This record gives sequence, C-alpha cells and structure tokens, in this order.
Amino acid sequence: MSEILPRKPVALDYLLLLLLGAILGSNFMMTKISVQFLPPMFVVSFRLAIAAIMLVVLMKAAGLSFPKGPVWISLIAAGVIGLTIPFSLLSWAQQRVDAGLAAILMATMPLFTLLLAQVFTKDEKPNRYSLGGFAIALVGVIILFGPGKLAGLADQTVRQYAVVGAALCYGLNAIITKKFTGMDWRQSTASLLVAAFICSLPLLLFSDLTALQAPVHVWVATVYTGVVPTAIGSIIIILIIRRTSASFLSQINFLVPLYGVAFAILFVDEALPADGALALAIILCGVALARRRPKRNFISINKGV
Repeated sequence: MSEILPRKPVALDYLLLLLLGAILGSNFMMTKISVQFLPPMFVVSFRLAIAAIMLVVLMKAAGLSFPKGPVWISLIAAGVIGLTIPFSLLSWAQQRVDAGLAAILMATMPLFTLLLAQVFTKDEKPNRYSLGGFAIALVGVIILFGPGKLAGLADQTVRQYAVVGAALCYGLNAIITKKFTGMDWRQSTASLLVAAFICSLPLLLFSDLTALQAPVHVWVATVYTGVVPTAIGSIIIILIIRRTSASFLSQINFLVPLYGVAFAILFVDEALPADGALALAIILCGVALARRRPKRNFISINKGV
C-alpha cells in the first residue's frame, strides 16, 4: 500500500482548524459551568460515557470491533493518562480556577510534548530552540502564578498546579498514542474512550452522587463537553491529520488558549487574569520558539569520490 503524503492545506483545512480551536477552547467555559453545580468526578465519567457511546456506534457502523491482545495495556495507559487523569484534574481545578486562566495554563501542553519526546523517543533531540522555548514559557507561567505563590500550597495555587499537571498528562499521552498508528482511528479512539470511562468509575466513590440536582443549562453544558469537545473534537482532529499533517494540526496549540480566554470573557463574564495577556503572549512565544528546528549542516556524501 502506497504511503499517503501530506498535502498543502486549502481553505477548508484552515476552517476546520479554526472550528476545532473554538470547540476545544469552549471546553474550559462549559466545564466551569458544569462543576459549579455537579461533582467534578461525575462530570468526568458522564462526558466520557457520552463520547464513548458515540465513538463505539461509529466504530460498529464501519464494521469494526474492539482490538484484542496486549495492545489493551497501551490503550488503558493512554486512556488513563490522556483522558481520565487530565479531565479529573481540570474538572477539580475549575471549581476555583477561572476558565480563562485554565486555558492560558494549558497552553504549556506542547512544550511538555516536546520535552517528553526528547526523553522517551529518538525523534527529537534537545536543542537550543526547545530548551529556550521552555524557559521563556516558564517565565510566562511564573508571571501568571505570581512569583510569591509558586512555593505556596494555598487552595488556588494547588488547583493551578493541577491544570499544569493536566497539560503534562496530555503531553505524555501524545508520546504514548504513537503506538496506535497501525490501528483504524475509529477503533483506537473508541477503545481509548471506553478504557478511560471504565477507569473513571472508581473516582465516583469520591463524589457525592446525591448532589446531582442542577439547572437545565448545567446539564446542557455537561452533555456538550461529552458530545462536542470530546467526541466531535476527536473526529475533527483525525480528519485534519488525514487531510494535511500532524504538523499542520499542531497550530491548534496557539488557537485553543485564545478561544478559551475569549469565551470566558464574553460568555461567563470573567475578567482577564492580572498580567494574563502578557503571560499568554510569553507562553505562546515560547511555544513558537520551541517548535523551530535548528539548521542542519549537510555534508556531501560524494566528497572525495
């Protein structure tokens, strides 16, 4: 079978990228609405259940079934690290952390991906751009936290650390999911969501399931997080990669925090965090620098022949 080479993006691809940025950016706002009334761990299991059902139906409609064998070890690991844990950390954190602030902190995710790839894979090697980009982004995070709060364990600070922990999980998951390149995307995505949902169920032991009375708009927001960012967002991610490349998709890291902050300000009346615009600009500059690749010194193999 011939390899499908990435093609030049067209207008539709950019529209899909903008749509995906809006979808993923809206997740912070909707999660914030949900966890103000519903237990965070219940919100996690609920959204995973909805997304898993949707992707399993899609998988079955394509005539596919769940994989068998040792691959489930990697699927469970990816489901837990890439979905269950970060969803739980974000949902718990956003009980106190504003949606806009969470979106800005999540902008650090691609930096963790780059650093972890340099440690755990042979694809990336440390260079002045990746290290410099991480250092610049770290300055942005320090500004956002406030230098005096970094070593503190106040509730707000700990929850901000939880958001950064979620970004770290997403970065690690990007390394793990490379193992599934040989699987059909519907099969792998449905399996990941089912594994993540099952692993989220024990977390319900820490939730007060008697406190599930909430206004209609809260249930709408909770269903939205499962249907749109989790299920439809996953499908659009695959669609963009199949139409273009993973490199083109990586530009989403610049859009999501911008959408997240904009939605929080426009729709839930949040104020931009103090120094938030400066911190976001510095973090995104760090991400942009880290994505650069050093020039290679080419040596002619015909020299001396």
